[in-house]
Amino acid sequence: MAEEIRVMIVDDHTIVREGIKALLDIQEGIDVVAEAKSSIECLNKMEAAWPDVVLMDLKMPGIDGIETTRLVKKKYPQVKVILLTNYDDEEYVIASIKSGADGYVLKDVKKGDLLEIIHGVFQNRAFIDPTVTRKLFHSIQQSGTAKKAPATRPILSQRELQILTHLVEGKSNKDIANSVNLSPDTIKTHLKNIYQKLGVNNRSQAARVAIQEKIVCLTS
Repeated sequence: MAEEIRVMIVDDHTIVREGIKALLDIQEGIDVVAEAKSSIECLNKMEAAWPDVVLMDLKMPGIDGIETTRLVKKKYPQVKVILLTNYDDEEYVIASIKSGADGYVLKDVKKGDLLEIIHGVFQNRAFIDPTVTRKLFHSIQQSGTAKKAPATRPILSQRELQILTHLVEGKSNKDIANSVNLSPDTIKTHLKNIYQKLGVNNRSQAARVAIQEKIVCLTS
């Protein structure tokens, strides 16, 4: 008999948790051992539930799924985390990978595909939703045909580097403002200057350049 996969479902929407649980409960080889509606509840239940795989909502009130993934992986590195989200933005994907996530799945995934993904991730096969992968490839290819980057690395101030690092981590302007004790309007001004120095037009492009050019160095 195949090993049973112990799954925890983390989502702040009850109807989403119940829907996923109903799907998994009828599957052989999968046991839903816990549910959580927040990051704190997830972390509090980890020790007792001891899941093999955590299905984690990316956007939750308070501590989001990306930071929760980082915390889970730090204490329970053997646990697999699959982020479920409606967002296919590059910055979220990059921040999720850096947090240690084993899977990045859009919520419109078909039921059968989700089951295959859970089994695959449990068997140490990382997964990124094909829609997201195509978008990343297209973005990188487009950047290759864009104007050439300057030969020297753009010079950013310490404050700009700090803000750019938070941007790459997937934080919103409001979250960045709270982190560095500045107003959201001031953050917008800094971002405008950062975009100009990097030769980009938006957050996704800035995050990509920051990582590709190793302008920021993130630690998991």
